[in-house]
Amino acid sequence: MRELLVPAADLLLGAQCAGCGRPALTLCRACGGAIRPVPEVTWPRPCPRGLRLPTRVTPVAAGANADVLRRVLVAWKETGNTRLTAVLDHLLAASVVEHARGRPVVLVPVPTSRRSKRERGCDLVDELARSAARLLRQVGVEARVSQALAPARATADQVGLDAAARARNLRGAFRLRTDRALPGRDVIVVDDILTTGATVSEAVRVLTTAGHRPFGIAVVAATPRIPVGVPEHRG
Repeated sequence: MRELLVPAADLLLGAQCAGCGRPALTLCRACGGAIRPVPEVTWPRPCPRGLRLPTRVTPVAAGANADVLRRVLVAWKETGNTRLTAVLDHLLAASVVEHARGRPVVLVPVPTSRRSKRERGCDLVDELARSAARLLRQVGVEARVSQALAPARATADQVGLDAAARARNLRGAFRLRTDRALPGRDVIVVDDILTTGATVSEAVRVLTTAGHRPFGIAVVAATPRIPVGVPEHRG
């Protein structure tokens, strides 16, 4: 009975769809359909050198950070609607599946700053990765999550920074916490949104330096201005 009463009470108290604002616990049917995962290889422009060399670390996004999906991500990340983790995990899992090649995978979330953890009360990206890993195991992908990376220093807010400024801001921002779960698995760096690639590139750099070059990158969404295609390979 409680399973029925709680959703009914939420609706009476004004629960709204994160995509359109209509009454709903998480998403209405229309908005849920609007963010169905369509995973695509999505390279940032300009593409950080660390994603191209010594081997390509291919980024895959399940959708564009625009319209309904953007509003859902804002509600999840900025307003604390953690129920949306159970929606967004399907998109992240779909991106990871594009990298699966029959081998076990380990998802390495990009580190969340201490400031963000305090403000949100949790590590959202880590929780999203763990939820996605459970979905992957249900469909036969041997997946686990490792918090292999940790913040090494404080960084400025990325909002409003261009690609070069973001790269400077993130340089040296992460450190290796542990690599015990990485050997013998395809390492996939995961995040919620790909913008310039600076964050995932720094994660790739630290893991590569430690001898664990990632196989790919998986994100929920990429900013629309990032075109899909293969990066230029220049020396």
